[in-house]
Amino acid sequence: MDFKFTNFSIVVLAKANNPSILNPDFLKINKIVDSNYKVKDFICTPPVAQVSFDEGISIITEFERLQFIDNIQKRIPCDSQIPKVAVKYIETLPHVNYIAAGINFVGHYQFEDNTLANSFITGKFIKEGSWLSQGDGSTYVCLKFIYSFGKIKCTISIDSAEINKADGEIVPVIVVHANYNLDVKGNNIAEIKKFISDWRIQHEQFVSFLKKTFF
Repeated sequence: MDFKFTNFSIVVLAKANNPSILNPDFLKINKIVDSNYKVKDFICTPPVAQVSFDEGISIITEFERLQFIDNIQKRIPCDSQIPKVAVKYIETLPHVNYIAAGINFVGHYQFEDNTLANSFITGKFIKEGSWLSQGDGSTYVCLKFIYSFGKIKCTISIDSAEINKADGEIVPVIVVHANYNLDVKGNNIAEIKKFISDWRIQHEQFVSFLKKTFF
């Protein structure tokens, strides 16, 4: 089975962030994004602002949350620019009280049908027993694993689902979502920047988990 990454995002939690600062000019003037990026969508309201670019990158800011998102499958996560974008954004606004950061990977394995997808999860992780035959019909199972790597907390969720392909075909998949979270004290910007810049460490851990779990 081949794992296909579908979304790569970085989330930074903050206190008293000002969403109205976010706009395309602000991002380009401060060299947070490339000056050649073309704006696809821009929304600015008091509680939330969002800038999306044709290049597949979106930035969303709220009072307590910043999100940097990339969903271009052919480049994520290894060739994505969002780690650099997130670090540059934080450097541009050092007065904001940043309290945590998260790195998220989302992707899926494709199956021939829903039965195979569901049976893979139960067969791989769940011991046979009466808990798999309660109620009417088949038993639906989703899983969550929580790990600690020093100060970093990792949560990995495994679930079966269906996705719609561009040609309209509905495909059964197993979706795997990994979140790596770091909490900091005293607005330690340097620690958050290092965590984001070292995202490849978390990526390698996630890939290792996938190989050991699904093969």
